[in-house]
Amino acid sequence: MSRQVISAITPELREQYNEIEAARMLYDKEVAAAEEEGRPPPPSDGVDLRSLDELRAELETQRAALDLNLNTNPGVVEQYEKRKRDVSGCQIFP
Repeated sequence: MSRQVISAITPELREQYNEIEAARMLYDKEVAAAEEEGRPPPPSDGVDLRSLDELRAELETQRAALDLNLNTNPGVVEQYEKRKRDVSGCQIFP
């Protein structure tokens, strides 16, 4: 990942990125050691093993789903707000 991108994110996101990156690097080292010693690879619990291409594909899938929702329901928020105003104007008890 570009150092410029990392330096521009919030400290919370940077910390989260560093934790994910450290877990992946440790896992990769453990896999290499297991291969050298002829052992099976360690479990990948908590480690995201997707490649950059797989992550990009997932991002595009999510963007497409969001675009579909935005294009399908452009007036949903406006309808909600109108109904909210209508309901708040009604009196149940006179």
